[in-house]
Amino acid sequence: MSGEGIESAVRHFFEDVWNSGDVSKAGDFLSEDFVSHNTMDVAITGADQYGRAVSAYRLAVPDLVVTLEDVFASGDRVAVRGVDRGTHVGELMGMPGSGQRFTATWIEIFRIEGRKAVEGWVETDTRALLTQLADPR
Repeated sequence: MSGEGIESAVRHFFEDVWNSGDVSKAGDFLSEDFVSHNTMDVAITGADQYGRAVSAYRLAVPDLVVTLEDVFASGDRVAVRGVDRGTHVGELMGMPGSGQRFTATWIEIFRIEGRKAVEGWVETDTRALLTQLADPR
């Protein structure tokens, strides 16, 4: 897949799966052998498990909007820098819903084999996110 093709595929993935919540489309971009290496201590293997993680996140943050700030492809890698914005209303990372609005920045790098992502490395500023989620009461 060309660099432009990979960039387009990852943009569709985030729009369809994350913003629209259509987790059935996770397998359009992620292989069944996909492995997520993440800083959130969430074990994710395969498109189905990834979809369940997205659903849980969207349950905690139903007004979630994911904005892709940058997408770069080179060789078998595509790097994405994004921002999540939403309201924390349900349990997230062990914290009950606080009603707090938040902005979380992240970077994810996917490794592509054939036409699908087989690995992803995501770095999130977890400390900043948890600080924003804390209930001020």
